[in-house]
Amino acid sequence: MQYFILTPGDTNESVMYDSNLLGEDNGFGVFWSGQGLKTLMKIVETDPDMLEIIEIKTDKGEILTVGKFLEKIEKLKVRIQ
Repeated sequence: MQYFILTPGDTNESVMYDSNLLGEDNGFGVFWSGQGLKTLMKIVETDPDMLEIIEIKTDKGEILTVGKFLEKIEKLKVRIQ
């Protein structure tokens, strides 16, 4: 399953770009990170209050909070490409 970060101003059309891709759960216990993970990490460092308004969208259309996203990947091994 792929996960995309939605920041204020992003549209459903813009979310499928590589820059918004947080990463992908390959189903084998590994989460392969994408460019969007760098964006999320920068937000955590520079503007943590923004985390409340960020949404995570899956390739199946499910909308998650940052907290729910982290819960979904917490048992996975995160790999940075």
